[in-house]
Amino acid sequence: KKQYKMTEIEVEVYPQKKSPKLFNNRFLEFLTRTHPIVIDTMYLAGSYFLIRYYSEHYTASPVLIIGLFFTGFFSWSLAEYLMHRFLYHKIQDATYDSGIQYLFHGIHHEYPNDKARLVLPVIPSLVIASVLFGAFYLILGKFAFVFAPGFLIGYISYMTVHYVIHKVAPPKRFNFWWRFHNIHHFQQHDRAFGVTSPLWDMVFGTMPEKNRKTVIIKK
Repeated sequence: KKQYKMTEIEVEVYPQKKSPKLFNNRFLEFLTRTHPIVIDTMYLAGSYFLIRYYSEHYTASPVLIIGLFFTGFFSWSLAEYLMHRFLYHKIQDATYDSGIQYLFHGIHHEYPNDKARLVLPVIPSLVIASVLFGAFYLILGKFAFVFAPGFLIGYISYMTVHYVIHKVAPPKRFNFWWRFHNIHHFQQHDRAFGVTSPLWDMVFGTMPEKNRKTVIIKK
C-alpha cells in the first residue's frame, strides 16, 4: 500500500479563543452558528417523511427496506472521510485557511473549542444534502427514499460524536474517539480524517505518524 505523502506545512490553532465573526451582517452571522439539536430534528424529521413516502407509494419487503437503510447508514462513513479530506481540506496540502474550506471547516480548525462552530450550519447543510439526494435518486431511483434516510442518520450520528468530542472531557476508558480526533486537530492536520471510524484512514494511508507534528498551538 502506498503511503499518503505531501509537502510539510505547519498550521496554527487557537484552542483558548473564540472564533471571529465571518459576516458584518448580524443575520448572516447568526446563520453561521447552529446547535446540533436543530440539525438532529431537521434530518430525523426528513428521514421519517422519506421512508413514509416510500412505504406509501411503493411495495417492498421489510427486509429490503432495512437493508437499504443500513447500507445508507454505513455508506456515510466513506462519505465522511471523502468530504473531510477533499472538500473541507485543500487537496494539495490539507490546509484550510482560505476560500470555501475556511468558511466550511477552517474556522473550526483554528478555533476548535468554540462550541458554536461545531456543526455545519443549516443552509450549507441543506444544500449538500439536496445535492447528495439528487445523486442518490439518479443512481438508485425509488430506493433513494430509503437509502438517503440511512445516510442522514449516519451523518447526525457523526455530528453527535464530533460535538461530544469537543464539548465533553474524554473518559478514562473508551476514549479512542477523543484521542484520534485530537491528533487531527492538535498534532497532524493532514492525518486522521475519519471521526467516527479510522477505517478509511487505514485504507487510504492517512493514519497518524509517530513523532510528527504539523500544528502550532497558539494562546
